[in-house]
Formats: sequence, C-alpha cells, structure tokens
Amino acid sequence: MNFADQPIRLHLLALADTAAAQQRLEACGTGLARLTTDGATWHTEVVLRTEDFLAALSAGRADALLLDCDAAEMEALLQQLRERDMLTPILVVTTTAQPDAVQPDAAQPDAAQPDAVERLLAAGADEYLPAQELTPLLLERSLRLCTRTQALESRLEYLAQHDLLTGLPNASLFERQLDMALHTAERHGRCMAVVSLQLDDFQDRARREGQKAAETLLEQSAQRLRSLLRRSDLVARSQGEEFLLLLECSADLSDLALTASRILESLAAADGITEGSSASLGIAIFPRSSQEPRQLLEQARAALNQVRDAGGHDFRVYDESLEVISRRRVLMEQALPGAIAREEFDVRYQPRFDLESRRIAGAEVLLRWHSPDFGAVSPDQFIPVAESTGAITRIGGWVLEEAIRAGRHWMDAGHAVRLAVNVSAGQFRRGDFSGQLSGLLKTHGLPGELLELELTEGVFVANVVAHRELFASINELGVGLSVDDFGTGYSALAYLRHFPVHALKIDRTFITGLPDSEDDCAIVRAIIAMGHALDLRVVAEGVDAMEQLRFLTEVGCDEIQGYLVGKPMTAEAFGEVLANKTALEPDVRSR
Repeated sequence: MNFADQPIRLHLLALADTAAAQQRLEACGTGLARLTTDGATWHTEVVLRTEDFLAALSAGRADALLLDCDAAEMEALLQQLRERDMLTPILVVTTTAQPDAVQPDAAQPDAAQPDAVERLLAAGADEYLPAQELTPLLLERSLRLCTRTQALESRLEYLAQHDLLTGLPNASLFERQLDMALHTAERHGRCMAVVSLQLDDFQDRARREGQKAAETLLEQSAQRLRSLLRRSDLVARSQGEEFLLLLECSADLSDLALTASRILESLAAADGITEGSSASLGIAIFPRSSQEPRQLLEQARAALNQVRDAGGHDFRVYDESLEVISRRRVLMEQALPGAIAREEFDVRYQPRFDLESRRIAGAEVLLRWHSPDFGAVSPDQFIPVAESTGAITRIGGWVLEEAIRAGRHWMDAGHAVRLAVNVSAGQFRRGDFSGQLSGLLKTHGLPGELLELELTEGVFVANVVAHRELFASINELGVGLSVDDFGTGYSALAYLRHFPVHALKIDRTFITGLPDSEDDCAIVRAIIAMGHALDLRVVAEGVDAMEQLRFLTEVGCDEIQGYLVGKPMTAEAFGEVLANKTALEPDVRSR
C-alpha cells in the first residue's frame, strides 16, 4: 500500500444542544465522511455539553468547529473562542436562510433574526449554515472554503509580518516581539541588547554588482545571522540593508562583545561563492539605556550612526549617560589585565631641560602599550579603561617600580635626575598608595627627592580632607608633587597653598600659540608669575620650536619639555643622553 496516496484524516468537533440537533449533525457527519476535501476526509465528533466541547478543543482534537445550539449560547461561546485567539474555522447552524432573503414581515424565532446571524458572524463565526439546507455536500463545501480562506489569511498575515526575500520577521513583527520579550526580561531580571545592524557600503555594492547580487548578499547575511544566534534570540530585517536583533546578555556585556565580534567576522567572511560584507552594529541595553522598545531602537540606531561615521566594521554600545562604548574599548577591558605578563607595556622617558643650568633636569616617565590586537595604543585611550576596570592599580604600580628601578640605575652611574611619573586619579584613590610608594623606594634604594608624581588639578580638589593626609605622607617621603596640565582644570587655585605642591606644568595648549597669540602669552606669564610667587617651579610641556623656547626663557620659565629637547625614548637611549649629553639640538644647548 502506498501511504502517500491515503487521504489526510481531519477532525470536525460539533456541539449540539438538543437531541434533534445531535441527530442532524451526526447524519450530516456520516455523509461527510464519504467525501474527500482537498485530499482529506473528515471525521465528525458530536458532543452535547459545552464543557465537553471545550475539553476536546483543549486536547487538540479539532481541525474545524461546528455549532448547532441556541443563538445566545453560540454567541457567548464564540466570544470565549475569540479570546483564545482561535485560528480554527468555526461554522454555525442557524434556523433561517440568508439574512437578505428574509421578508421583513415574516415571523421568525430569535435565532433566525438577521441581526442574530450578523452578531454570530461578528462574534467570530466564519460561516453560517441554514439548518433546513444542511447537507453533507453543503458542509463539505463550506469547510473547504473556510480552510482555504484561513490558509489565505494566514499567508497574508505572514506576508504582512515577514520580509519576503529573507523570510525573517519584518520591523513591525520585531517591535511586537520586542515588547513581549522585554516584559518577560523585566519579570526575570534579565539584561537584553537591542541591535541595529547595517551592511557597510551595501548601496554602492548594489549599484556596482547589480540587484541580484545585492539580494544574494542579504539572503546570505540572514542565513549567517540565524546560524550564529540562539533560538531564544530574535533577528529581523527592517528595511534595505538593516537587520534588527534582540540578544540576551550579561550585565557586564562581556558575552555581548564576543557575540558582536563573531557577527562581524561571520558577515565579512567569503564562502567561496560570494564575498562577505563588513557591517556596523549599534547596540542599546535594556534596562540600562531605556525600558521603552521604541527608544531602545532609536538609541541603537544612534550608536550605529556613530559607528558608520567612524568608518564602520565595528560595534558600539549606547548607555544611559549618552556615552558610546566601542567594541575596541570592551575588548581592551579584557586584554589589559594580562598585558603586563605578556610584556606588552613599554616605559619611555622624555627629557626635561633646565633653562637656567642648561642641563637635563630629569625626565617624564610615559607608558606605551603595544598590543598585538590593537597596535600602538595611546594612554588617552587605555588609561580610562584601566581606571574603570581597576587594572590601573597594577599597571600604575608596575610603571612606578620600573621608573624607580631605572632612577636608581642612573644614580649609581652618577646621574641623579628627577623622574616624573603620571599618577591617575583611579590609581591614587585605590589601596594604600603611600605605603606602596614607600615600599618601592626602600626596595630599590632611591631617594624620594629623585621622584616626582604628576597629578591633574581634579585630583587635588577632589576629597580634600582625605587627600591632604595622603599628600602629607607622600611629602614625608621626600617625593615631589606637580600639577599636570595646569590651567585646563578646575582653576580652584586655593589648593596650591594647602597642599605640598612643588611644581606646575603648563599645558601644551597654551604653548602651541607662543609667541604669536597674545592670549596665550598673557596666560603663560600669569602662570609663571603665580608659580614663582608660591615658590613653585614651572615647567612648560609641548615645546617644539625655538620661538617658544626664547619666549619662555624671557618670561622666566624654569624647565621645558617637548620635541625640541627630545622625543620620548627608551631607558637605554635616555641613559646614553645622560652620559653623552646628546639629548638636545646644538642650538638649544648653546642658546
């Protein structure tokens, strides 16, 4: 026997409220069983009680429903079924012909009134069958029309909610799914990421390679996204080259960074048939960024625009403070803690030149990070990351020890120079900084007078009471304190009298315009005069030209630092400078 040729068996569940109605439906059902509808046969089950009817329906024993009972009872039952979002075709048996065939003056029972039939249809009935015309053939035809209509409606509903090219949900369906998913996430305390993803240079590629190639790329991208994401994640195509995603993520976003990176790599990979495409991702976090679905989408798209403006092929997370966190930053957070062990950090020394003695007075200690993943990373980029993750304590401690070790080495070689080490606010606030500093000085035998700590103005004015004690303990070690980037911070100059500050460093932004800018000249003169009035040494950083040097010498600046004196260099190179006096250009030394 070929089972493929056997008709499908469908189940018609019927409800009758009288013996006559039961007999009518059973007789009709027997005849219906002999007919075939679109390759299917119908088995009819008639029940007399509403409770049994609903139980059978809940058990899934119904491909279509037939009601033959009191009109009011049918209307109430239809409303119950509608609340269940029933997709099953529902037919009702009435005791009259079609409403428009009824004479206005004809006396009819209640269930036969035209408005009663209309109410049944409005309540959710898909078709009505006059009791006096009910036959197996009429029932079969009505079932066939209802099932086809239902299939058409399902298809139309699908088309209205899905993208035809990729088969993914469209933006409208995604927004409804997003709303429900966020309610669930809120109940369970979950963190969710709303992602707006666009393929980079898609429009240019479509014009260059044609519409067919562009459609193939969209289909390929959709398939790759499906394969990468979990079944619980949502992915949709919004419009053009934009896809929308909803991902569950951890509160620290560590898994999100990994997922986003995998998405970028997967979409960009070629498969031997078609080239991949770089992509840009903008991400908003629920509930941190917002709890409103539409606002989360707006924020994700705002972050996406920033990625695209920066060149694309990256992702960024939009947080509640409107700060955009890049993929690079998230990955840095993971890489920084092990950078010391991997020997990726490098300490450089930039000479400082004493304008009165015309000798090298010392050097600023600068940290460089050479990452195999990010290349050469500026301190402006990785120091804030290190502070936010707590890695700054270990990194800063390592830099201090390297500088102190080098200072002792040069002291032993006969070069007692003061080394200035930048200390970040995060490092300064964490742990027993004074105790750590004291231990390093003792371990390596370096006098505190040969070490200077550079702090920004913000460190001095924040938490004055606690910092006053810390500054006092540092001062007892003989270690100097200088104000870095002076003039760019809080301008709360009173702290200069209350803390043991030894030097001011004029920020390079005021040096660049010398001597042409009258404003910069006035500011620099004022800083130098104020510093000297408080018995502080004044250091100008960013000195790159002879004209700047001449002006600073004339106004009484104590030290200079910049490319005119020497670029940041290795410890070995700075040692040679100290030994051979080769740091300065001839005209600077002879000035």
